[in-house]
Amino acid sequence: MNSSSLTRNIIGLAVVTLMLIAGARFQSITAQTTEPAPAQQQEDGWAAIKIDEGLLFVWNVKEAHFTMAIKGKDIKPLNDPDHIFFRVDGMVFQLQMAAIGEFARDAAEKKLDDRAILAAHRDWEVKFLEDLLKSKLNVRTFNVKLSNGADASLWQFDMPATANSEASKQIYLTSVNKNYVLLLNIALTSGVTEENSRKYLLETMASLKKSSDTIDVQKLAESIRAGTRP
Repeated sequence: MNSSSLTRNIIGLAVVTLMLIAGARFQSITAQTTEPAPAQQQEDGWAAIKIDEGLLFVWNVKEAHFTMAIKGKDIKPLNDPDHIFFRVDGMVFQLQMAAIGEFARDAAEKKLDDRAILAAHRDWEVKFLEDLLKSKLNVRTFNVKLSNGADASLWQFDMPATANSEASKQIYLTSVNKNYVLLLNIALTSGVTEENSRKYLLETMASLKKSSDTIDVQKLAESIRAGTRP
């Protein structure tokens, strides 16, 4: 299974509880709650740390390392071994990364900028979905600037009636992160509005903090507990 499968198969302590989600492979990450693991076991996987606002998501896979706040009053990970899904206050929220080399191998040679890379990623995912659903998708795309000035792509489509899905629409927000595209997604179901979904995706992406080194999850959790989080 490759990392593009994100679209293809449509938290102790009162303040901080550490949930380590172990996963040795980038493409298929198995979710399980464990006791805090030694730092050397955190080099390739993702974790979620309970914070007052919801969860602090930590990504340590390949050369990409970052944290992102997933805010909400009621957040639960969904049981899917191959994807990262959370139910956030009734919304189904997904996060994943796709290697640029999977869909634009000549990106460096052609010196593609972020917008071109994001467009190539969108087209790659949409083509697969159209083949899978046997239906042409009417995709709407909006180029946006994140709060840090980086380019991002907000794109969405209505689910075709033939999909027989509880979701009426899928909304995605993507941005380039080193050699990957980071994708956030919300599926619009009953009670979830398009406006609120867009706002949530943008606010979540705005909380992204990149690191040049592997993030020590244990150390980070302890700093949050002590109130000294950087």
